[in-house]
Amino acid sequence: MILQRYYEQKKQKIHEMVYPNRQINTTVRLFNDEVFKNDSLEFPLILFKYNTVEWSTSSEKEYKADVDFSIFIVMQPSFENDYIESFELAYKVDQAILLHPNRSEIEKNKEDLRTGVTDTELVTNSSLKVRERQYTLENEYWEKSNFYIWEINYNTTLIEKAYKKRYTMITNTFFESSDIDNGEKETLLRQDLKKLGYDLDDYYQMQYNGKDLLIYKDINEQLTFNDIKEIQLNNQ
Repeated sequence: MILQRYYEQKKQKIHEMVYPNRQINTTVRLFNDEVFKNDSLEFPLILFKYNTVEWSTSSEKEYKADVDFSIFIVMQPSFENDYIESFELAYKVDQAILLHPNRSEIEKNKEDLRTGVTDTELVTNSSLKVRERQYTLENEYWEKSNFYIWEINYNTTLIEKAYKKRYTMITNTFFESSDIDNGEKETLLRQDLKKLGYDLDDYYQMQYNGKDLLIYKDINEQLTFNDIKEIQLNNQ
């Protein structure tokens, strides 16, 4: 789900900007009131909170939402000095949230997707800072005045395409599903597809509407054989 992907991506980036020397990320997490009742908290604590997300769609294939979310920078209550450090932390959080993935990060992600290192595509949507304030409300069951909290509100637009599936229907045309048998037939099939520039390892096997299909793992690309149907594979 793109909301999870966006959060995990920004969580990692915040961790890299705020805690560059820590290998384990324990201080950036989703907002939960329970954390304020935990005596073993590490400070500063960075909390990410989604506000109400309303999706709109023109079809069942694509969903779009203007996503409003907040980042809370929580400082320890026994801090003896001024809380100026919170502004320095806010600047680092801004960098993590507002900066796009650069070209090298995008290219590395594409390569990692291709080689199977990851199955998570980077979210490259722009984010905007909307407002920020010192958070001092005390209307909850825990007293927020026990902590110094700086809140920054952001907005981004996210598009969910999980329901939009592109199918590569190269079975039923050039070979049968039974040809992928881990034996001689598959070896010949792989050789023939290799000549066309395709690798079976780049596809998932599945059935859809009674048809045996291969789905390209990178759904941003489509594969068609409409113009090369005269090619005959060796195993046919």
